Amino acid sequence: MAVRSLLETVACLHLINRRDYLDDLGPLREAYHDSETLFAKLQAFRASLDTDSSVREPSVEYDDEAPF
Repeated sequence: MAVRSLLETVACLHLINRRDYLDDLGPLREAYHDSETLFAKLQAFRASLDTDSSVREPSVEYDDEAPF
């Protein structure tokens, strides 16, 4: 969801530029540069969640007669 929101924000930056809402493009350039950095961080975070290095307890064999 965060990546999609970031992409929507970048699209708004393009609209602001195309419609000439700002005379000084410095803030737009800075926001666009920051969005590239944030996108890379979000992708790295997503990739770190996709790994199978989660913490798990070892599996335990249960007796058929024991309820727990």
